[in-house]
Amino acid sequence: MSYTNVEVAQVVAISQNHAIGKNNELPWHISADLKHFKQLTDGGIVIMGRKTFESMGSKPLPNRTNFVITTNFDYQADFDNVIIFHNLDDALTQASSLAHGKALDTIWIIGGEKVFEQAMLFTDRLEITHVDTVIDGADAFYPAIPNDFVKTNASEKMRDEKSDLAFEFVTYQKRTTN
Repeated sequence: MSYTNVEVAQVVAISQNHAIGKNNELPWHISADLKHFKQLTDGGIVIMGRKTFESMGSKPLPNRTNFVITTNFDYQADFDNVIIFHNLDDALTQASSLAHGKALDTIWIIGGEKVFEQAMLFTDRLEITHVDTVIDGADAFYPAIPNDFVKTNASEKMRDEKSDLAFEFVTYQKRTTN
């Protein structure tokens, strides 16, 4: 566990070309992926960038403590379960302290592109939904999965009935070096 004995995990759905967003929205709607996301993060601490927060209608995810990172020092969100930070280090420090207090094992990084990139150094686990499509015109992308992450689990390939998109849930764990 890499951040004061609390696991840092990223949860994201990505296309074949690593797209995660288009026009500040998810490029697909896959019901099973949204349920998977909720199951993983429910009751926990989620860290996201301002654009990700705004893409959710500037409303916090219910039953989670929402940490929002922005460089705008005047940015405010009027919700009890939303805490604003101005850099990832401060958010991770506070999240790990809160996680210890709540006996949580994991802090969830939920996007967007810049936050995923910055958090990779501290990340222990990736929970990636690989969506079998290419998104043309995407404007937010997930970084390349670093070589020190190894696939440890994968679901069977599934197909979303509404969108007809094929997808699978894959877990990658960072190799520990001794």
